[in-house]
Amino acid sequence: MRANEYMPILENGRWELFAQALAKGETATKAYVLAGFKPSRTNAARLRSNERISARVLELQMAGAKSAEISVASLLAELEEARSKATSLNQLSAAVRATAEKAKISGLLVEKQQIEVVNTEYEPTSAAEVLADVMEKVGERAARALAEAFGIEFDQAAIRALYDGPNGSQASTRAIEWRPPRSDPKGELG
Repeated sequence: MRANEYMPILENGRWELFAQALAKGETATKAYVLAGFKPSRTNAARLRSNERISARVLELQMAGAKSAEISVASLLAELEEARSKATSLNQLSAAVRATAEKAKISGLLVEKQQIEVVNTEYEPTSAAEVLADVMEKVGERAARALAEAFGIEFDQAAIRALYDGPNGSQASTRAIEWRPPRSDPKGELG
């Protein structure tokens, strides 16, 4: 069978249903059951390898691809018509919008989203603050060992004052915040 020849619907109705299910992406076993046969992996595999079934599946898949291509082409044509009409009516924002939609459909324009990790965690600024953090999270022995390892004086009163803090501890928080992308990357709007 040549690529430009048309293959008619299979005479056996269950074979046609089987081919259609395969063309939609079903497994041979599931397509076999959907076509009305009793479940059998062996028979499903045997029918799948039938030359007429394979040719029909290929034809159905090619027809599906062609119809998808036509729908994208028709959408682009409609948007071009809308853009032309908007331009002729001096509605420039509508023309720009139609052009942007054409670019999206063509895959030339992709909307981006920006996700930022906002760190509200307390950042220590001195050795005593680092040691107070270590003492809070791991314990005093670890804080003393760290101070000794780096040759830092372990000023217990200062570290204890930082450790206790105004609320009794320096609990940290970390949040992930979603922010929509800015529409003015140069920051001209504010």
